[in-house]
Amino acid sequence: MQKFRIQSRCECQAVLAATLDRDHLVFEGHAVRLGARENAPAHTIGAKSDRFDVAWLCPFCGRNTLRTFHIGSLRPAA
Repeated sequence: MQKFRIQSRCECQAVLAATLDRDHLVFEGHAVRLGARENAPAHTIGAKSDRFDVAWLCPFCGRNTLRTFHIGSLRPAA
């Protein structure tokens, strides 16, 4: 199964990351801040489009963070 990894920063400076499947749906989401790693629920909005959104619930500050990604920027997960 081909997987992709994306990441962005929350306003609280936590690094939000998600692993996507080949259909650009979120497989797993997490956040890291000051060395602490927590699960961060995430989901994809408009996954079938060239540009799609990923929304995370940041476990550190409680914000719902929405970021836009383009399929051309996706890189395979290691």
